[in-house]
Order: sequence, then structure tokens, then C-alpha cells
Amino acid sequence: MQRCFLGLLICLIPLSSHGTCNLTVRVTEFKPQYYLDSDGQWQGVAVAITRALFKQAKCDITFVDVPWKRALHLLDQGGVDLVLNMTATANRQKYAHFIGPMLDETQVLIVEQDSDHIITELDDIKHLSKRIGIDRGVFYGSLFAQKMTTDSSFVDKFEYADNSSNMLKLISGRVLGILGNKYTASYRVHHLLPKGKFKLHPFVFNQSFVYFGFSKKSVSTDLLSRFERAYETIRQNGTLQDIRKRY
Repeated sequence: MQRCFLGLLICLIPLSSHGTCNLTVRVTEFKPQYYLDSDGQWQGVAVAITRALFKQAKCDITFVDVPWKRALHLLDQGGVDLVLNMTATANRQKYAHFIGPMLDETQVLIVEQDSDHIITELDDIKHLSKRIGIDRGVFYGSLFAQKMTTDSSFVDKFEYADNSSNMLKLISGRVLGILGNKYTASYRVHHLLPKGKFKLHPFVFNQSFVYFGFSKKSVSTDLLSRFERAYETIRQNGTLQDIRKRY
């Protein structure tokens, strides 16, 4: 079944055929979570887990490339059916059903290889010599979010930019480090940043889990139940763990 994506002048073709079950799933170029391979197919740890879930649920996938904040708005309105790697916050639970956990999301800092920054708690950030690059709209933990609204000295130690800009700032020394989940941070250190120049700082900013977020407006309770059963199957038979280990 061909499906047109809300607000875009394109129609997207499902990847396989499972009849009337076909959901739009948000992705974007963000290795190793999601990326296009040389054949134009979406790959990555989040994509692999999603494919396994949909195969078990006997449902087709239509991947749509949408920025994060736009994707959350569309999920709320029913413009996309599923957003991956979502933290189950109280506000998001108003418009999304959560299944999972999908992955753990440990937030860590990439710093220069020869750096010796002492960070044992969030307040230590206020004593660092430079700012830290972060991504707008990403959840870095409840305490982090609270300090970003109440502690101006803490806020001053961060600056927002997209992924590519943050890495360029890190390489040039404009920021002390960049914050991200451990899957992405490790990939950046080993594949995207100059080899041997950077490392992961041992301090954990936040550790939580992320989930499959299904739109309450566009996904029926019956279909949601199908995906809940599919998730339990791939969790219990080891499929989830096998995919996670590969990354």
C-alpha cells in the first residue's frame, strides 16, 4: 500500500507486503542509530531492532527522514506513527504509547584524549574552562533538565548545535566536549573523529532507557497490542540482545 507522508510532496513505498498494516517510522542520518547505506537502505542499531519488531508483528515499515523536534510534533498530531529512542517523559505520555525498553541510553561526554577534567557530579561542570556542545531537544536526565531551568551558571556551560557542528567545534577546540548517548559517542570516537585524539569521559551524566513511541492518534489499541506481543517475543527469544551486542 502506497502512503503519502503528511505535509511532504512525496509518497513512500512500503518495504514489504503485510496487507493493511503499514506504519511510518521516523529516522534521520545519525550513526550508529540510523544511516543510509550505499544502496539507499536504512541501517543502524535502532533500525535493526525496529525491523525485527515489525517482522514479528507482521507489519510493513515506511521510513521517513524528519528532524527530531518536528517528529515529536507529528507524533502528537498522528502525522507519523512511530518515533524511536524516546524517553518516556510525563509530557510525551500524553500523546504516545511506549513499548520497550528499546535501548539503554547512557549519556557521556567526549573529550580530548589527553584531558584530565575532574567531573564527579553535575555541579563540577560549572568549573570547566570551556563550554560543552549539546543537541537541542535531547533529554539528558531529570536533574540535568532541572538545572538547565534553575541554574544560570550551569546553563552558561552549554551551547546548542547540530551533530556535525558539535564535532567540528570539538575538533577545533571551540568546545571542551560534546555530550551524547554512549552508542553514538563511541561511534564518533572510533569512526568520525580523528583517530586517537578523543575518548569518553568516565562520568555518566544520565542513565535511563529509551522506548518505541507509538502515536495515540494514529495507532489503534488493537495494533498496539500486536506490537506489545511482538516485543515480548523478540525480547524473550534473544533477538533484542543479539542486535544490541552487534553495536
